Amino acid sequence: MEIKKLSLVKPWDAVEVIIERKKVKKVRLRVLPNCVIKLSVPLGVSDEWIDCYLISKKKWVEKSLDDFKRTEATELEPRINSGVSTWILGRQIRIIVKQAKIYKIEQTEETVCIQSPAIEDKRSLQKQFESWCQKQCKLYFQSTVDRLYPIIAKHGIDKPTLQVRKMKTLWGSCSNVHSKISLNYYLYKAPPFCIDYVVLHELIHFLFPKHNQDFYEFLTVHMPDWQERKRILDYEIVKGLQY
Repeated sequence: MEIKKLSLVKPWDAVEVIIERKKVKKVRLRVLPNCVIKLSVPLGVSDEWIDCYLISKKKWVEKSLDDFKRTEATELEPRINSGVSTWILGRQIRIIVKQAKIYKIEQTEETVCIQSPAIEDKRSLQKQFESWCQKQCKLYFQSTVDRLYPIIAKHGIDKPTLQVRKMKTLWGSCSNVHSKISLNYYLYKAPPFCIDYVVLHELIHFLFPKHNQDFYEFLTVHMPDWQERKRILDYEIVKGLQY
């Protein structure tokens, strides 16, 4: 791995850029939500060309870093106490913990009420909340897949199965071989229109496995504002996750 320094204006000053030389045709510069900067270039590109390219992109890098700095990081897992909040489907929801004889969770428009006979056991409360949230997001994601599946069904594609799991670097993925879509557990924090984008993105991969022109044309026809939905995911939902 190669590192280059790029001098920016304050408060950033000199930042590090990770240079990745790959068997690719296009140059790709990324500023990730955790403020890591990566530049992918084709094999054989000179250091001089890279230096000039980075200098030409300084203002764009500065703006991207500023955007991420202004965005408050959302904790991936809320600490379960009465009064704390979490994000569910793009809305901030307050958590209430109540002593009870049984384990139960109920959600209203504004709150999630966790009932437990062991409210002092934080690990138990965390496990109870995560188990409930896993079931809720699986139900919601499945309903979204069912709703959007007809877009590709007309092309003879079988409905894929759904898996939900925690992922650190992707909002979703798919397997054509196993006819399966995997969605990120943390995606349940995003607004419904962003979840629609990720689900449709993965469904289209069963028609067009690669991110080629056909893929993006099909996506744009069925979701003209997909780029704005993607921007909200990348900048405003969960810091540190990329898609």
